[in-house]
Order: sequence, then structure tokens, then C-alpha cells
Amino acid sequence: MRILVVDDEPRHLRGMLNLLRQLRPSAEVIAAKDGASALELVRSELPEVVLSDIRMPNMDGLTFLQKLKEENIHTKVVMVSAYDLFEYAQKAVRHGAYDYLLKPVEVEKIEEVLSRIELQLGKESMQHEKAAELKHQMESASSAYRNRLLLAWLNGSITTMEYDELNKYDELQGEGIVIFSKLTIDLSSDENYDFTLFLRDLERSWATIGTAMTIPLNALKEEGYQAVTIIRSSPLTLDRKKEIRSVAAALAMNWTDIGQLTHGIGPNCTSLLKEAPKAYRASQTANRYSFYESWKGVLFHDELLPSSNAINLDLEKLFEALIGNAVNGAIDMCRAAFKQLSDGGHANPAVLKENTSLLLMKLISRIRPIVDRKVGNLLTNTATALIQDCGTYNELMVFLEDRLLELQDALMQAQQNKKEIIVANCLSWIQENAKEDVTLERAAEHFFFNPSYFSTLIKSRTGRTFSEHVTAARMKRAKELLAENRLRIYEISEECGYQDTKYFCRVFKKQNGVSPESYKHTLLPERKHEE
Repeated sequence: MRILVVDDEPRHLRGMLNLLRQLRPSAEVIAAKDGASALELVRSELPEVVLSDIRMPNMDGLTFLQKLKEENIHTKVVMVSAYDLFEYAQKAVRHGAYDYLLKPVEVEKIEEVLSRIELQLGKESMQHEKAAELKHQMESASSAYRNRLLLAWLNGSITTMEYDELNKYDELQGEGIVIFSKLTIDLSSDENYDFTLFLRDLERSWATIGTAMTIPLNALKEEGYQAVTIIRSSPLTLDRKKEIRSVAAALAMNWTDIGQLTHGIGPNCTSLLKEAPKAYRASQTANRYSFYESWKGVLFHDELLPSSNAINLDLEKLFEALIGNAVNGAIDMCRAAFKQLSDGGHANPAVLKENTSLLLMKLISRIRPIVDRKVGNLLTNTATALIQDCGTYNELMVFLEDRLLELQDALMQAQQNKKEIIVANCLSWIQENAKEDVTLERAAEHFFFNPSYFSTLIKSRTGRTFSEHVTAARMKRAKELLAENRLRIYEISEECGYQDTKYFCRVFKKQNGVSPESYKHTLLPERKHEE
């Protein structure tokens, strides 16, 4: 609570200030030395309570009361006087005083008056809140009814009685335009936003063009805030279009931290009441083409031109570029084709999204036999689910580029996996045929590869040459046979593909550090233990 004390006698003023600060430590207590300065303080500081002397220079207490009454200021004024005269008290009450106290003021009297004032202020505050809430409810109900009526009219579902009611709206009399606005929310933004504030900003801004009424369409941040504004204004001349673009640019700046604001402007209506519903549908159509950044978020319906371009893209060349590790070329091909299809921003955005989806489906269908089925399904689900979420042409192109990169990665991985499988099969084949005359040429022929390429592939994947793998396979088999202790050394040599026993023994010793005979003897204790 803020309390103003007014008294021209310094001693009395100091005493009252000290007393009030003791009684109400949390209150803000200020002072004035005469009625004139007190009036200025009341105007600027708006105290809830004023304790004022009656007889003061410049402006006495009664005149001060009269001024407050004339200016409709309803602060609680308690007159404090040394004169116990009924006439003073009567005049003070007649001029609007809350109470009349005599000097020297008793502490109990001050406490009692302040308590009564606090109680009354509390009641008044509750009454004001109830009145404000009731007013807000009535305004909201009225606004909601108006919006429902206007939307029914714009959507063509209005009754005859409702149409007669609309005919009473001055804002719909005469010519004008309809503007469809959409604020696409940046869901990653931490900024706070208010749909009601957005509507007010639209209506205030478009009111510079003419008499404006803004109607909310939806308030789902995932879908973007949408609203339609009906403006009674002069015809759409070139100057008027420039003015609209200027207003739209200022609006966009207001909401740039929240998201992207776009507008579609319908054709000029010579009669808003008759033509606005059709203009509303045209403005919605125009706004959809804000998908193209080239329109800079503002598109007049009469700027749209018919477009029937078809996509010009060689799918075979595109696939060859992807499988040939030329993804940048594939991206360039797609960007050129879709730029032509977009027709300078006149092609229906839905057509571009459909062609993007169809292109990816065809490419994925081509690679399904090559790549892992799970990878193919993942690419399919990603493509179909996210294409519709692309809000702009550039977003769609970046999305397509990312999918092409994923397709190439899947193809490259499939090729890598295929090579790994071939190498693994080759090593198994060597192991199975170690007894035979195993050569690089025979292996390459078996797996349908050029011998030179096959040799390079084996070395790059395993770090060993083909011959080293053959030797390793034969040595592994030799150890197994030596451990079994069923065959003689020359018989083991033949089983491992060596017709020359001495050569076999040299190779074995080189690989294992001991001769076959010594290796067999080292296993003797182990065999005895097993027996």
C-alpha cells in the first residue's frame, strides 16, 4: 500500500511519517508540503491513501479534495485537522473525504482507519476483478460468436438468417481483399509465443491498409498458426500491392524468431459480402505457393500462372551415377530436373512432392535386390513419412539430396558386403581344396573374376596374398593330420597337396619352426594324457 501524507508543518509531517512507518512497515510512505504538490504526487504515484491537513498554503485540503473529485481520482483521503469544527468535517465529507481525524492523532484512531481502508480496498479489488472477468467473458463470447459466423460464411455453410446478420457488419460493406496468413512455427525455437498476440499483430498491421477483421483458423503449433484477414479497402493497384508487401515484411520481422510468416492475397472484391468466400479460397491457394522462397512469403493470386511441366529425368543414368559412386552428379541431375519442374514457382508444390516420392520409390525398388532388406524398408519409410513435412522448395531439395546420399551409402555398403562374402567363400574353397592343385587362375575362374582383380581383392581384404592363404590352409590341415597320428609323413604331404615330401617338410618347418616329425613328437605327451 502507498500512503501520502500532506502537511505544511514540518514537525507534524515528520511525526505522522514516523507513526505510519511503525504501523505499516511494508507500506510505501511519501510526503507533500501543500495541496498543489500533493495533487501532482497523486497523479503520478497513485497512492491508495492520503492523510491531508485542511489549512495549507497554495491549495488547502478542501480544494485538494475538490480537484480529486473533478479528475475522477478515487484515492481514500483522510482529513487531519486541529480544528474540531462540525462545519469542517461536513465540508470534507461532502467533498469526498473518507474520514476526519483531529490533531493530535491517536495511534488507535490511525490504526482503526487504516484497517477499515485496507478492508475496503480488498473488497473493491475483488469487485474490480469480477467485473473485469465478466467483461472479458462477454467479449470472448461475442468474439467467438463473430468468428464462428464469419468462418461459416467463408466456408459456404451459413444460413439465411446468419447471412442477414452479417449484412449488418459495416466492415463487409463495399470492396476489399482477403488475406490468408500462416505462421509456420520453428519447433526447435525456445521463444515464447502467443496466438492471441499474433492475431492482434495481424489485425493492427493490416488496419494500415483499410478496415480490418482478423479471424483465427487454428492454433496448433505443429501445423502452424493460421488466420484470415478481411480488409475493406480501395482496389488492388500496383501501389497498393507495394504497400501490402511492405506491411508483410514488417510483420515477418516481428515473428522471425518464432518461425516463417507467409501470406496469400486473394483477388480484389468489388463486394466483400458477395465475393469474399471465393477470394478466401483463392488466398489459401496462393499461400500454398509460398513453398517457393522466390515469392518471399507474399503471393497475390493473380501472379500465379498455369503450369503443366513434367519431370525430365533419366532414371537409368541417375541409377548408374549412384552405383558408380558419382553421387554429386546424381544430385545435380535431380536439382536440374526439379528446377525445370517447378516452373519458376508456378508448379503446384504437391506435384513436386509427389514426383520426389515417386522418384525415391523407383530408386529404392531398383536397389532392393542389392541392399539389405531392412535398409531398403528404412529408406522407404523415411521417404514417404518425411516428404510432406518439407515446408519449402529448398527443404525438399535438401531432403532429396540426403536420401540420394543414403542410397549411395547403402549401395556402397552392399558392394562392400558382397566382396567380403566372396573373399570368405574363397578362403573356404581354398580350405576345402587344399589337397588339389589350387591356383589363383582356378579360383578366379571359379568365382568369375579376372585373376589380377581377384588377387588384389584378396590382398586388400585380408592383408595376405592368395598363395599365403593356400599355404596357411595346407599347414592347418597338416597339423590336424599330425595330431591324429594315423598317417606317415609322406602320406600327410600328399593329403596337403604336396607331391614332394622334402618340399613339404621345408615349408612346414619354415611356417612352424619345427619339422613335421618333431611337431608330431611334441604332441605325444598330450596324446598319452588323453589316453
